[in-house]
Amino acid sequence: MTPTNRINLRKHRRGATAVVAMMYLIIFSTLAVAMFEVSTLNTRAAGNFADNDRARASAESGLRWMTWRFVRMARPKTSIGDINSTVADSLWPGIVSSIQADLSSMQTTAERLTTVTTGQLKTAPISTEVNGGTFVVTVKQNPADKRYLFVTSTGTYGQTSKSLSMTFKIDKKVKFAIVGKVPIQLGRSTIVEGPVAMATANKYPPVLMLSDFRHLSTSLRNKIDAFNDFLQENHPGYDNRINVNNPDELALATAENYSDVNKDGYIDEYDLFVKEFDGNSDNKITKAEFTNPSTGKLYDVDLFNAIDALGSPMFDGDPMRLGYQDNVIDNYDAYTKVRGQLTMATTANAWQANLGSGSTIHDMIVGPIQAADGASVPVKFGADATEIFDLSPTNFNTASFKNRTGSTAGTTVRQSGRIENTTLLASDVTYTPAVRQVTVAGGTTLVVGQVYLKTTFDAANTTAVAAGKAQATGITPANTADERTPFGSTTWQATYRRPAFRFIAFKNVRIPKGLNALFESCTFKGVTFVELTTNINGNNSTSSSEGMTWSKRMKSGQGSFSKDTALTTTNSRGFDDGNNLRFNNCTMNGPVASDNPSAYTHFSNSWEFTGSTLFDNQVDQTATMIAPQTNIEMGSFTDPSAAPSKLVGVVVAGNIDIRGTSVVDGSIIVTGDGAGNTTQGWFGPSDSDTTSTTPMPEGGYGRLNIRYNPTRPLPDGINVMIDIVADLQTYEEVAK
Repeated sequence: MTPTNRINLRKHRRGATAVVAMMYLIIFSTLAVAMFEVSTLNTRAAGNFADNDRARASAESGLRWMTWRFVRMARPKTSIGDINSTVADSLWPGIVSSIQADLSSMQTTAERLTTVTTGQLKTAPISTEVNGGTFVVTVKQNPADKRYLFVTSTGTYGQTSKSLSMTFKIDKKVKFAIVGKVPIQLGRSTIVEGPVAMATANKYPPVLMLSDFRHLSTSLRNKIDAFNDFLQENHPGYDNRINVNNPDELALATAENYSDVNKDGYIDEYDLFVKEFDGNSDNKITKAEFTNPSTGKLYDVDLFNAIDALGSPMFDGDPMRLGYQDNVIDNYDAYTKVRGQLTMATTANAWQANLGSGSTIHDMIVGPIQAADGASVPVKFGADATEIFDLSPTNFNTASFKNRTGSTAGTTVRQSGRIENTTLLASDVTYTPAVRQVTVAGGTTLVVGQVYLKTTFDAANTTAVAAGKAQATGITPANTADERTPFGSTTWQATYRRPAFRFIAFKNVRIPKGLNALFESCTFKGVTFVELTTNINGNNSTSSSEGMTWSKRMKSGQGSFSKDTALTTTNSRGFDDGNNLRFNNCTMNGPVASDNPSAYTHFSNSWEFTGSTLFDNQVDQTATMIAPQTNIEMGSFTDPSAAPSKLVGVVVAGNIDIRGTSVVDGSIIVTGDGAGNTTQGWFGPSDSDTTSTTPMPEGGYGRLNIRYNPTRPLPDGINVMIDIVADLQTYEEVAK
């Protein structure tokens, strides 16, 4: 090959290399562009995903925000008890106005605006943060059933929007097992299933709770006292329970030999009780294990039955819980002294300051407390008015009950043993059938001092004669009776001379003011209405101290008031204007209601249900008693098993003390502010006794099961705010 040819060949090869290099350059450039595009798309996709999350979070904020507003805002009031679709529709304009008024407090003016169309309210965009997301809330009536509101929150972030929805129900409930204006006392064998609240900040102690187990034995008493001392030193709060998931508290408790005996996740005095009586360590206490070997009887039959009866069905068809009344105490009973939040208007510091250095709040609140939802703080201090039921007596109108009594209820009947559809007269005692009061029992089973129908008295004597035993002797009792009030108490406030009605079946009767009667062995069917003077002291006074003065007014020339002088229409103005009644061994088959005085009047307007008086309301399941300013005494000072009553629906009273054996299936509402306390359970024969360890003379402390029942509607006449309650099961994401 010539040199010239070699030069040409080298030139040819250099050109081929350039072409290959250019091809690779094009490929790399294309890959770079592709990688850039992919990277950009990933960034955009990630941004879109982030915007989606932020938009959804904004929508979630809006839904929670509206839920909170529904709870905190001043909602419309209604005196109608059962909210149906028609009532809910009538409340809609008020709900719209309430939302608008609530939004008027928003700091940004633009966020206060709303758009209202038929059946719908829509807010302006609400910002969740500066330069962040926003949400718009729409509240819309359900056209098919206007008790329900569809609430939709649409959250927006950047160009992305998400919508969440939930249904809310317009309802009206008390939401407390016990709520009142005076200190609340919960005695032994008194177990509450539901929230408890005391609304007055300056009455002490706002709550007093006694242990259900401390009285059973000296050994258990010492262990419970030591455990309470341990709690005071090592456990913050007043729920009286150590959570085993708190490692620090668990270590301290374990070091003191305290353990979660029943394995429910908490250490409390119930564990001490189980350890004391569970002989075979199976976490169950049978009646045999709970029997006192020295007496052959249960240590406390009422306590055993109270725990075994927890969690009763709330309505027909409500499934029976496992272990209900199975004669065994175990975890199925889920014992807690109070299962619901304990709420007080006072602060812990103010209460402790009132107690001084001699005792502590821990001494006042004994026994385990568990919030029903498992999340709320068990004991809450410093609650404001929005967190507690509005107890103003002016919010209670009893006209709907009065309208069902007297001549408006039907044809008036007056005959021996039966009075219906009328206003009673003192002279109606003549319709008492023939009765005998036993002076000597002889060979009969009759009780000396008791009043019986003459037919019953004669039949008992016939049986005694046939058996060769002595006959009973008796007298016709007087148609009046002088009695101290409260009956059987060692600290009575007044004495009354009463007309005595015996063995009469009443139906839809009105009891006029100034009657101040004794009803013995009577039956009350339909609705019973008690008339009272509403204008106290002539100036519609709301002062309970003026109410006491009003009660003690004597007539001119009759001297000054004395609690030992029998009050009559001759000597007492308080007798004429009030209605102090006693129902002994009676059966109440329907609700009892009264007029609504302007003030609590202590003994002038006071009713006592004694002996074996039984409440069995078969007429109106919304209420057993509506008496907003009347003092109520229920149960015996001597026999805890005498009157096993069931109070259904609401029980409204100026004050109420319940002893004996009773079940409250609803709510106790105490509107008066003049009593020293409202006492649930046995605290002793003196109303002021809070430390008695002596059972009733007949034996035992009685038992009370008080359970808030949200399935029962309220009666008409209680004028309080409605509720707008979320149905959490309806939470969902919806299309925009």
